[in-house]
Amino acid sequence: MIERILKDLGRVNGVNGSLVVGKDGLIIESEVPADIDAELVAAMASAVFGTAERSAEEIKHEPLEQVMIEGKRGKTLMIDAGEGILVVITDVDVNLGMIRIEMKRSSERVSDLLA
Repeated sequence: MIERILKDLGRVNGVNGSLVVGKDGLIIESEVPADIDAELVAAMASAVFGTAERSAEEIKHEPLEQVMIEGKRGKTLMIDAGEGILVVITDVDVNLGMIRIEMKRSSERVSDLLA
């Protein structure tokens, strides 16, 4: 079922890949191109999201909803999915509003499945 959710996300214009990772950094499900090291992305996403959660708590902005890493060649978005983190990798020029809506819907479905 999570595989289906990730495949649906992959149909959104500009999305290059997606993963659901546990808060421990282990992959739960992955749909990324072969040139992306999914295990490394999962571990780094867990570390970044965990750090952002602690930062949000410290500056009284909790609960953290989403983290975005923006580079010259693309964006990586992470959103809380209950026991996991939904990670989406995109092109540079994407409709972030559309992707965030799809990620919110998908994260709720993933959260229900992981509960």
